[in-house]
Amino acid sequence: LHPHELGERWLVRPDDPMCFHDGAVYLEITEAAALEHMDVTRQMLLELKGRMNARLVVDDFGVGHSDLFRVLELEPDVVKLDRSLVSDVDKDPLKAAHLEYVIDLCTELGALVVAEGIETVEELRTVRACGAPLGQGYLMGRPSFPAAAPAWDDRWLAYVTRRSRRPCSMNAGS
Repeated sequence: LHPHELGERWLVRPDDPMCFHDGAVYLEITEAAALEHMDVTRQMLLELKGRMNARLVVDDFGVGHSDLFRVLELEPDVVKLDRSLVSDVDKDPLKAAHLEYVIDLCTELGALVVAEGIETVEELRTVRACGAPLGQGYLMGRPSFPAAAPAWDDRWLAYVTRRSRRPCSMNAGS
């Protein structure tokens, strides 16, 4: 969604077909768009969440100079962390600590976290050690239509299936 769409009548009508889905409806908005139009965005998204039992997804969280507390006022169900937080996180202990803080904050506020932009096994290892339960990126598969079956190699599977959470650090995989 773009905040301008929140003012459109088709989205807020009680008889809109979107209100009658059997499955879950996820409304996704980027962090930048949410911040730019925060007052309208918050009011309308909370109304839509209540009316149609929709779930809110904030995409690209952590881009630029984000105001994470302000974005979290939207009470998102899912937070998709921008790839800028993930890229080379395995090589930078300060970045890993920052990632762990953001994941912990989002989780404590009730949001499911998805780390985006995972391209290497080392990034995946560090993201998992920092507490992200879900991830996406070229390591798992490239976008395609129709969607390709994921190709799992043994090293990747070992990290995905590991359930224990270790302290987030540069040596998380050792």
